[in-house]
Amino acid sequence: MDDHAALLAAVVDRPDDDTPRLVLADYLDDHGDPDRAAFVRAQVELARTPEWEPFAVECRHRRTEWSDFGKPFRAVLPAFPDGCGVEWAEPPFRRGFGWRVRVGNLHGWAGVAPELFRAAPVGALHLRADTTLDDWRAFAAGPWLARIREVHLEAGRSPVEPVRALAAAGTLTGLDSLHVHHADIPGIDFLVADVLAGPLVANLRGLSFRLSSPASLDDLLDVLAAHAGRFEKLALRKMYLTGAQVGRWASAGLHGLHGLDLSDNYVFSQDGARALADALAGGWTGHTLGLSRCGIAVPGVRALAAAPGMASVRRLDLSRNVFGPTGVQVLAASPHLAGLRMLDLRDCGFGDQAVRRLVRGTFWPNLTELDLRGNPITDRGAGYLMAAPPAPDLTALLVSGRHLRGPARATLAKHYGGRVVFENDE
Repeated sequence: MDDHAALLAAVVDRPDDDTPRLVLADYLDDHGDPDRAAFVRAQVELARTPEWEPFAVECRHRRTEWSDFGKPFRAVLPAFPDGCGVEWAEPPFRRGFGWRVRVGNLHGWAGVAPELFRAAPVGALHLRADTTLDDWRAFAAGPWLARIREVHLEAGRSPVEPVRALAAAGTLTGLDSLHVHHADIPGIDFLVADVLAGPLVANLRGLSFRLSSPASLDDLLDVLAAHAGRFEKLALRKMYLTGAQVGRWASAGLHGLHGLDLSDNYVFSQDGARALADALAGGWTGHTLGLSRCGIAVPGVRALAAAPGMASVRRLDLSRNVFGPTGVQVLAASPHLAGLRMLDLRDCGFGDQAVRRLVRGTFWPNLTELDLRGNPITDRGAGYLMAAPPAPDLTALLVSGRHLRGPARATLAKHYGGRVVFENDE
């Protein structure tokens, strides 16, 4: 075994340890591959950095070659045989090496898994195979499952059989994140209750659902509320949550959560925002809140902006809620939002006067990322941005360029340097 192979073997054998990765990066530097060495080091640092801090924002928007997508380094990922039904999922990298794999055929997986786990520290599986319970049981017995930290049950099949098989096998001992992308099945509440009562979730810190049948949603929320405090991250996306359901769950369900994503709940609306704000008034200490495309208008924005629990939020996503300039004015004036680092206001239906409010907002001095794409900001709005001193840590200011003339874009780019990112410049 040569030196590179030995160092890679150390990375694979100790997947949770950054030291072998950094040692391998030094080797790459010394043997003529400084770009990949820099990628590995940046990825290790990225995994340690909250998403709202400048380095993470820089990787996401300005040094995209260092992001988890790692496009310039795809060639270093181990290749899969054609037709095996196994491929790298997006984004494939984490901490500099292959991490995320999609499994569409369990028989193909059985043929490639042993070699794959000798070649890469894989830790996330996206499962979408349509097969028998016996095949799932054989899959769940694989000894490599102890290395898996993240499982996605993708849309297109029921999660019942794979979840039952994985729970019964007891091999998925390191799981910290479970994502159910296809939750619109009868009895999802019983399945989740059984899983949460078993050994599968001893280390589980993140839980995500997308699409649930209305018939079982109330019961599922009751199960989640009964287990409040054991999760750090929870996503309930496109679940058709009503305001009454939010109020019923959130009063107990927010306990212990650092991150909450309720995006794409189109009927959430003002009642949901008010119910959530009432729960946040109890002293929430979470850091990220996702409310994209929830039908929130000015009354809902006003309720959220007045909630004391918003003071701990560092990343707030209100994109695709049309609340216009009045909603922006409410946000900008809120003392509880002064600690925001990331604010996503894409497609919120405001123009130039709202920009004037934003740069005077309580949060402006602390922002690292502000997303204004999809709003018709013209040269006048650019003038308000240029009149404001850039926030010290501002790393990405995202603006749609199609409403700006060339001179305004150039002046804005000069004022903010590389921190301004223009999109939709067609």
